[in-house]
Amino acid sequence: MEVPLLTPPGGKLQRPISMLSRTIEPCTGVAAHSHDWGQLIYAYSGVLEVTTPVGHYLVPPSRAVWMPPEVPHEVSSLCGAELSSVYISTCESQLLGSECYVVEVTNLLRELIIEALQQPVEYDWKGRAGRMFRTLRDQIVTAKQTPLHLPLPTDDRLLKLCSELQRDPASKRNLESWGEYVGASSRTLQRLFQKETGLSFRGWRQQLRLQVALQQMVSSTDSITKISADLGYESSSTFIAMFRQQLGQTPGEYLKSVRS
Repeated sequence: MEVPLLTPPGGKLQRPISMLSRTIEPCTGVAAHSHDWGQLIYAYSGVLEVTTPVGHYLVPPSRAVWMPPEVPHEVSSLCGAELSSVYISTCESQLLGSECYVVEVTNLLRELIIEALQQPVEYDWKGRAGRMFRTLRDQIVTAKQTPLHLPLPTDDRLLKLCSELQRDPASKRNLESWGEYVGASSRTLQRLFQKETGLSFRGWRQQLRLQVALQQMVSSTDSITKISADLGYESSSTFIAMFRQQLGQTPGEYLKSVRS
């Protein structure tokens, strides 16, 4: 189910950096759209899914995704979320880059977002509030990027393979078997993965499984043992080791930080 697109008053930014918040109900989302300004998409609670023509991003409360100006994107949530958007003008967003990426939300960045949401729409850009907004922007610039991006390929053979994996992340088919299925050699598929996603086949599958695991962890009461088994891991310890390597926390530590 789609929800109406909300834009700043008048359809344009009243200040170089503006804020907007809204509730995304479960199983709803905002249809694909783009705008002249950049946007930091953050979920104060819940988990957001952000999709662009070139990738899929998962946004739990400890993360946010940078969306450059003019990039089409859609936002949805399986279990509902509180969305906070930091809109940044083209001029002010030059230091943030022209590519989408996920960043870690530190305690300071989160508190700055909360404080910014309390400011009037037409705050004093040259005064104290303006300095706070510029500090918020600088914190986004220096935020650590994290691996919650699932890049999508364009090659038809690779798209077919990736679509099947998304339907069955636990699949243990190797690249040779996938090659027979989509009509390409394993060497060709490996080259295409690196060229179109920047990841190896194993790396892409791991990113997919990580995203699915995060969604299951926050939307169900399933144990880590069950989640890891559902994703094709031989043991929960193997899954936990992968999770810690990617996010710097065990699944239990991550859930504790999200819930707090």
